Amino acid sequence: MKTRTPLDRRHRAAALPCPARPFLDRLVRAGSDLGRQLAGNLDLSVRDYVASLLPAAPPPRNPHREVVAQALAEVLDVAGIDDLDDVCEHLLRVPVIQQADHANLLLDPETFANNYLFHLGCRERGVGLMVVSQCNTVSCLSRRDPVWGPVFLRTRGGLYQVFPHSKRQLKDSTFCALPAPTRLSFDRLEGDRDLARDPLAWRLVGREVVDPSAAYRVANDEIWDLLPIERKTRRVQVDESLASHAAALEISNPHGAITRLLFDPAVRDRFHRVKRELVASRANLTVNRAEPDHLWLRRESRLVPVVQRRSGVRAEMTLEDGSSLPVPFRPAEVAAALRDGTLFCDRVLAYLVRCLFPAITAVGGTSQQDYVALYRAMVLETHRLVPFLDEDELRAVSDPGASRLGGAPLVELGPRQHRIVQELGAGADLGELEESFLDRPLAETIGSLSCAGYFHGLLARRGEP
Repeated sequence: MKTRTPLDRRHRAAALPCPARPFLDRLVRAGSDLGRQLAGNLDLSVRDYVASLLPAAPPPRNPHREVVAQALAEVLDVAGIDDLDDVCEHLLRVPVIQQADHANLLLDPETFANNYLFHLGCRERGVGLMVVSQCNTVSCLSRRDPVWGPVFLRTRGGLYQVFPHSKRQLKDSTFCALPAPTRLSFDRLEGDRDLARDPLAWRLVGREVVDPSAAYRVANDEIWDLLPIERKTRRVQVDESLASHAAALEISNPHGAITRLLFDPAVRDRFHRVKRELVASRANLTVNRAEPDHLWLRRESRLVPVVQRRSGVRAEMTLEDGSSLPVPFRPAEVAAALRDGTLFCDRVLAYLVRCLFPAITAVGGTSQQDYVALYRAMVLETHRLVPFLDEDELRAVSDPGASRLGGAPLVELGPRQHRIVQELGAGADLGELEESFLDRPLAETIGSLSCAGYFHGLLARRGEP
């Protein structure tokens, strides 16, 4: 691959064509964090931008980050990782997690792009390991037309259903609670390619699966190992069990901020009121509902919301339909249920324990930037009304850099580059792929930012010009 000099990487945003510029201007006017981040970095090359996602020096000590490192050790131990101490020490020195992925395989072009671009940032910084989180608390069938979800794989010009379940069962199941045992069937829904004859995918077809989330982690390890990546970064994949274990550890501290947020009636009640007000406000661009309130309960193959209900002056945590929560809402019992997979953190709590309080940068996609900004506002407003944070926690939560845009939105691939990703395998020319975008400015590579097109309707409904 051709080596670029620093002079080649200097770009001036004002002089560069940027098809998405009018769209970004609208986002900035609307107060979008996505718009703010992109508009302020259009002159950076992709190379320099992805490197900027990682710290140049180890950050100051943060006790919440040490909790996440302990939680990471617990989940890696379950996964059978031998050098878990080294991985946890890495997270303390390089507190960044790539979490743009919904649960999917690296054969999926978007999932691959998220991971590959993060790898390039690590390579630029001389970082040899990356922690990647896949959100496995998503619905197995999140959209019907076009069909979408973690059990549907778009690759090789086709569409495959990874697990042999009915559409009805998938619609009613959450990925982390998908009925098992099962197998990786890769049933072809579109296209003419049989993955059983594919040189990369064939080894996965027909594999027996006890835990879908663990199966995706193992399969992704195998795929990553086989890809011809220059100076390959070691990839360590986790899922929402990391947030569950971190939350369980946090609430073992009876005076901690997370414990007060969940179990102190004054703080919890104020937070829920603030959350509902902000979700209903014009400041909200991406959060479409205020529930659940901190937690999901696993019920068979689904996650159901846990919510706070009021009866006079008394507030009680129940299920969404008003039925009693089968887990006593006390710290010890909730912690145990988080560890054994009976309870899961909702998205807000997950980001608080994995990102905002520990000051771990979450590298994510387009919607993440605005919903994490809203979560920050929820915590800060709650603290203003009912103080519950210490000075270091307040400083960490106030940091607008806790969430950073990364992955697929940074690069709109042309037909040839798209074909390389679609045909990903041991012979893929990833050097050519890098050469096509790595030293171009974001102003050019983001294209029209079509992946964030859902904002157009949101802005129109708000009457934004």
